[in-house]
Amino acid sequence: MKFLVFGLALANGFVVPNSQHANQLKNSNSLFAATEDVATEEEVDAIIIGSGFAGLSCAALLSHCGKKTLVLESHDAPGGCTHSWTRRGFHFESGPSLYSGFSMDRSPNPLKNVFQIIEEDCEWITYDRWGTVLPNGEKFAPPIGPEGLATTLKQHGGPGAEEEFAALMERMAPLSDAAQALSSLALREDAGAVVTLLKYPFELFRTLQQGQALNEPFSVIMDEMKLKNKFVKNWLDMLCFLLQGLPASGTMNAVMAVSRLPLHCRMIHRW
Repeated sequence: MKFLVFGLALANGFVVPNSQHANQLKNSNSLFAATEDVATEEEVDAIIIGSGFAGLSCAALLSHCGKKTLVLESHDAPGGCTHSWTRRGFHFESGPSLYSGFSMDRSPNPLKNVFQIIEEDCEWITYDRWGTVLPNGEKFAPPIGPEGLATTLKQHGGPGAEEEFAALMERMAPLSDAAQALSSLALREDAGAVVTLLKYPFELFRTLQQGQALNEPFSVIMDEMKLKNKFVKNWLDMLCFLLQGLPASGTMNAVMAVSRLPLHCRMIHRW
């Protein structure tokens, strides 16, 4: 996972428990690493507890701004829920492995924004289709993107599927615009939010207009649209599960609106 590598490389120090991973880190030319029994008395400007997405992003941004940063991690491998490991030649990932929004300059993905700020990037593998199994056991590999979805709905959706999905996309358009209006880096929990948010007055207004709707379950939109096609409803539930691990009743509209049902855009990547 190259993001973890660059995040650690930008941090001035990284401490993990004693293990083979720590020994590998200590041998890295781009990283100072220590185990719990090798303390450092070197003074730093910031200490980050945890090396997940948040910790590594924070460390990378602070280091980019010239702050001497130390990252502490209790696990024997960096990455938090996104670390990986290999057993008997097989590669395993403990968390997400698919991401969207990394191939365009203006992206709602906050990790893309971090990459842009620190002027780093990864080599991304772009997926063009999914392996899918229908309830009846039939297997097919639908292409990713609007055209691929149209083909899938025509072949497997049955009567009314294309029309219902098109109407849903139109309904999601204002929510999608609102969800992507503000840069995620403008959001914060302290009084400084006034300063960062007021840099985007029109975008803030658009987001606030849809604020309540963005926080509602996606199932509310599905009920509002009176969806009847079983294939469309099952497909949407599958997307919700892939994105948040929950059915439509437990997935916020904001999640589905970020790219107007993001798994149907062309920007699906793996690192």
